[in-house]
Amino acid sequence: MNVVERQLKAYNEKNIDAFMECYSEDIQVYKFPNTLRFSKKEEMREHYDKMFQAFPNLNADVVKRVEQAPYCIDHEYITGKEKEPFHATALYEIKDDIITKVWFL
Repeated sequence: MNVVERQLKAYNEKNIDAFMECYSEDIQVYKFPNTLRFSKKEEMREHYDKMFQAFPNLNADVVKRVEQAPYCIDHEYITGKEKEPFHATALYEIKDDIITKVWFL
């Protein structure tokens, strides 16, 4: 199982420790194209831990995945967060089986 698949599984299980193991210590998370949301792993952990607790039915299903090293793009269908399900797209940069950057479109 690749790192993007592992983080998706942990996300859906709301397993914050397994989720964060998939990310580098100096993870950078952006709102596409260049608005920085997180530049520290601890900031990201706090955000996702709160979200996992607030939305126990949160779930992401991959509609389509495109992999071209060192990138992976997931088009996801998200339920359990807002009143209506919605689509999200994430672009992951991977190095040595660890996610180093993420862009959310």
